[in-house]
Amino acid sequence: MIDYRSQKIVKHIPIKVSPLLDKYRGLLPFGICLSKDEKKLFVALLGFNAVAVIDIASGKTLGLIPTGWGPSRVMLGRDEKEIYIITARGLGAGPNGGMGFKKPIQGTFISDLQLGSFHKVAMPDSAQLTKYTATSLSNTFFQSTVEMNQNPLPPLPGLYQSPIKYIVYITKENRTYDEVFGQIKEARGDSSLARFGVNNAYTLLANQRERFKGLRVTPNHHKIARQFAFSDNFYCDSDASIHGHHWMMGVIPNEWVEANSSVEKTAKIFSTAPGRRFPGTTGSIDPEDYAEAGGIWEAFERKKKLFYNFGEANETAHVREEWYDTATGAGHGVMVPMQKALFNKTSRAYPGYNTNIPDQYRANQFEKEFTRKWIVGKEAMPSLVTIQLPNDHIAKARPEDGYTSAHSFMADNDLALGRILHFLSRTKYWKNMLVIITEDDPQGGVDHVDAHRSILMMAGPYVKKGHLSKTHANFGSILKTIYNISGVPYVNQYDVTASLLQDFFTDQPDYTPYTLEMHDSRIFDVNKAMKKYKTTIDWNKILKGPEMDKLEDMRADHYRQQKEGTVIK
Repeated sequence: MIDYRSQKIVKHIPIKVSPLLDKYRGLLPFGICLSKDEKKLFVALLGFNAVAVIDIASGKTLGLIPTGWGPSRVMLGRDEKEIYIITARGLGAGPNGGMGFKKPIQGTFISDLQLGSFHKVAMPDSAQLTKYTATSLSNTFFQSTVEMNQNPLPPLPGLYQSPIKYIVYITKENRTYDEVFGQIKEARGDSSLARFGVNNAYTLLANQRERFKGLRVTPNHHKIARQFAFSDNFYCDSDASIHGHHWMMGVIPNEWVEANSSVEKTAKIFSTAPGRRFPGTTGSIDPEDYAEAGGIWEAFERKKKLFYNFGEANETAHVREEWYDTATGAGHGVMVPMQKALFNKTSRAYPGYNTNIPDQYRANQFEKEFTRKWIVGKEAMPSLVTIQLPNDHIAKARPEDGYTSAHSFMADNDLALGRILHFLSRTKYWKNMLVIITEDDPQGGVDHVDAHRSILMMAGPYVKKGHLSKTHANFGSILKTIYNISGVPYVNQYDVTASLLQDFFTDQPDYTPYTLEMHDSRIFDVNKAMKKYKTTIDWNKILKGPEMDKLEDMRADHYRQQKEGTVIK
């Protein structure tokens, strides 16, 4: 509440929805409306799919009215007998391709397919508002009893010590489930959409099927899914990158993000209008949308847990994306500061989003820096390492660089993913490691279940082998997995209400490493891709695995221990 005469905030009205959630943020008040007598306030809660009804005198939340996805505006009828509500995403997307799918008139791209909604609700009395409130809460979460066992994923942060000490969180770009895994028979897929699968020539044009017989676009994705665990019931909360890189790093997109994502993208650098020039963003957090409690980076910093970042949170509006922009902090048309928690914990030699740079370059840089810092170096490996591998976003073909089609970018991404897992599983940290692999959004593809359905894989000794998860999951589920294992408190209500993915894990570890599958050279030429960097990849060295502790260092450490003696307790 603001005193307009003094221009000062004089009071805050807390919105209370449930004792289980009230200490967490994330409701995202978006649109508001005041009753004529100024006794009641109606608030559209973008983050809770409900409208809150508040008694102004007491500041008490009287109840909730359930809505479609993402309510943004609320208004009362002239006689105040009806409430009008607009939501941004209505009933969601639904499928956008596959057998039996009928194309709607607005199109099949996720942001075209997904329609907002208009609700006309009779003004509820107290009894009806109580029922509406119960519905709103049941739409959001349910309580269940979880047995205290030896599952490596604790039900809550800090409940017990997990044998998993290191989490590597790999984020990729823009793919749906069906276009990569649609042909896996035991899972819920549509093989007619599996254009980036393996041995899937049936998705090619008829005149290409013989030439590309047995095409293997994503052999590593498929091998990782088969050897470890994957989900066919995972959905991105995001429609596009601007939402995705917020969601997946624990920051719920607010009104600033939602409005910015829909505006005209022309930058007027020399406009006389006040304020910064088009601070729209895709891979970074703006000061205007920085959450009060931050996201995953701030959560780890508050708990004094080590983390390190390769490539995330490094893309702002109008970033220059040339092949030579290989360092963090490429040329930016609009300067946006990076979060303090992350700034000194981000690689300066690892490129962020830029499809003009091969993912093989990123894999090279990751292996070099990992080796220097945490294998031959003396630094302790962080509890959390984040890696962005963006080339499955796909770009225009560049035959001169080895990218002859969209499949080339996917093959590059698949090869880099396989390389990184091959590398990690041959380090001394593997025995206590979990690798999580997902996409930032699904906008680049189609899916017969829902346009938001995407990829979630987990790998590591404590991940069930050959497991297909049917548990409904989203970005909150991934963050809950990270927080619970690391003993880091939740940041917002999405973390609390997310699904618990214990079915992915086993307390009987299998330390078998992952072995890289080589790419199909008919669709991606690695040597051409790396030619500009005057680099060729030594595949024998890659397959051998990472450089281990140097003999001279081990010898020196041995004699130092002999000299100093060892105390055993």
